[in-house]
Amino acid sequence: MTEHTPPPGRAPTGGRTARAAGSGTSAAAWEDLDGTPIEARSVPDSPTTVARVRAAGLHLRDLWLPAVTLDEAALRHNLDRFARWCAERGVDLAPHAKTTMAPRLWAEQLDRGAWGLTAATVAQARVMRRFGVPRVLIANEVVEPDQLAWLADALGDPDFEPLCLVDSLAGVRIMDRALADAPRPLPVLVELGVDGRRAGVRDLDEALELARAVAEHPRLALVGVEAFEGVFPQRRDDDSPTRVRSWLDRLYAFARRADAEHLFDGAEEVIVTAGGSSYPDLVSDALAEPPALSLPVRRIVRSGCYLTHDDLFMERASPLRSAADEDPLRPALSCYARVLSRPEPGRALLGVGKRDVSFDIDLPVPRALLRDGERSPLGEGARVVELNDHHAFLDLDGPAEEAVRVGDVVELGLSHPCTVFDKWPLIPVLDGDGRVVDAVRTLF
Repeated sequence: MTEHTPPPGRAPTGGRTARAAGSGTSAAAWEDLDGTPIEARSVPDSPTTVARVRAAGLHLRDLWLPAVTLDEAALRHNLDRFARWCAERGVDLAPHAKTTMAPRLWAEQLDRGAWGLTAATVAQARVMRRFGVPRVLIANEVVEPDQLAWLADALGDPDFEPLCLVDSLAGVRIMDRALADAPRPLPVLVELGVDGRRAGVRDLDEALELARAVAEHPRLALVGVEAFEGVFPQRRDDDSPTRVRSWLDRLYAFARRADAEHLFDGAEEVIVTAGGSSYPDLVSDALAEPPALSLPVRRIVRSGCYLTHDDLFMERASPLRSAADEDPLRPALSCYARVLSRPEPGRALLGVGKRDVSFDIDLPVPRALLRDGERSPLGEGARVVELNDHHAFLDLDGPAEEAVRVGDVVELGLSHPCTVFDKWPLIPVLDGDGRVVDAVRTLF
């Protein structure tokens, strides 16, 4: 990753520069984080620090298993590829930073031109502000009193711009009262929702009524409209893309009507944003021709999982999946687990489970067998069929049945990176030779 140069007069923490880091957030905060001990179950000595792991000269074979790792080359490729993709499409990026909750990876995204970061919660936004992120879109309506008090304080910071969503008249009133002493209005976007799904106004007339209410509350400032099309089934083999395209037309329809009523008065631009990791192409298509409004239109997608991609969920849905693009995103997360038992024919038990890897959408997929420094693909004859807390049930047939022995290491591909990162407070970063060249701290 980017070689980070510390500010003048400050030596690199641990005697070795960070490779999994950009320069887009606070170097001083990084150094504090990198030097803070953390329980790290996959490294030989724990508690440890990122700085010590970075300097230790470890290799994959030294890690305690199970171990989730990041591939340095795949990370770099994905960061660059998606930044180019956004530039080609003429859209800005505010990646959903909850995917990793890793300040060093946020910095890489900001270095590559991200407009800001997206948070799901105020607690996440608080971490982002602490690490110097200049702009955070909180993709929810905020009604918690103490969190609104934090936002009121944050609005006094000239180097930080928080934004959030509104989807109800009651929420608008709560926010306006709580922000009475804030030094400037809180920028908000009306959220459009889908019947039967999660938050968001259900129809355009209701959305316009809400926008008018925002205009009447002085502590709030309407700056745009938001939607999340990921509430539709995230697949490409049914009518979901057609439904998404039709629904996204509401974004510009709302913007035209709100602008005609001068409801964006006081804003510098109109923000129109959607786009998770499955359908950013449909979003960018829908936003390709902005309407002629009284203000410039800023078009933003908010994909987060592109950073690591995966072997299953994102590989099925992303526009930059290997089946759909000549330069696709690459899986950057892997898990390595030991074969603990061969209790019966056709069955092996691996030392990895729900506490270690994602299972909310897909079970892990066996990629390869590692033995004596050699890596052999496992093929379709190996399937993870169940996870317990600390065991994976690996069914075997054909050549895989004969190949897998107790003591072997199985390399697993993963699905849905959001529910992998939150299980690992420290994730080693590997180069192409299996050397641990850095580590990433997460702050969930």
